[in-house]
Amino acid sequence: MHDSPERFPRFKRGVDRLIHIALAAGMGWVLVMMMLTTVDVAGRYFFSRPVPGAIEMSEIMLAVFGILGMAYTHHAGANIRVTMFTRLLPPRLSGLAGCLTTGLSLLVMALLAWYASVYGIEEFHAGTTTDTLSIPLFPLYFLLCAGAGLVCLALAAEFAACARTLLTGHTEETCR
Repeated sequence: MHDSPERFPRFKRGVDRLIHIALAAGMGWVLVMMMLTTVDVAGRYFFSRPVPGAIEMSEIMLAVFGILGMAYTHHAGANIRVTMFTRLLPPRLSGLAGCLTTGLSLLVMALLAWYASVYGIEEFHAGTTTDTLSIPLFPLYFLLCAGAGLVCLALAAEFAACARTLLTGHTEETCR
C-alpha cells in the first residue's frame, strides 16, 4: 500500500502518452484527408476526373479523426463542464461531485466500448462494407472500442484524483 501513491503518477503519465499518440495519429489522418480532398477537387475541376470514392473515404477518415480525438478532448478539459456550483463547494464535497460525475462518465464510456466491440464482431461476421469502395466497416467499430477505452483510462485517472480529494480534502489538479 506504501507505493500506491507512486503508481498513480506513472499510470497518469502512461495514459497521457497514449492520448498524445492517439492525437498525433488523428492529426495524421486529417492531413491525409486534406490531401485527398485537395486532389479530388483539383481533379474534378481541372481535369474532370475526381478521385473515385473520395467522399466515402473522407467520411471514414473524419470518423477516425473524431474517435482518435475523443480522449484528448477530455484530457484537455474541452468537454462541457458546469463548474459554477462545484467551485463554491468545499474540497471534499467537490471531490464527491467529481467522483459521481466521473464515475457516471466512466460507466457510459465503458458501455460504449463494450457495445462497439459487440457491433464490431457482428459487422465482421456479416461482412458489411461501404457502398462504393467496399471498405469493411468492422475496423471502425474496433477503433471506436479502443478510443472509448482510452477515454475510460483517462476517466479512471481522473476518478482516482477525485477520490483522493474526497478522502484527503486536498484539491487535485486533475479532479475537475
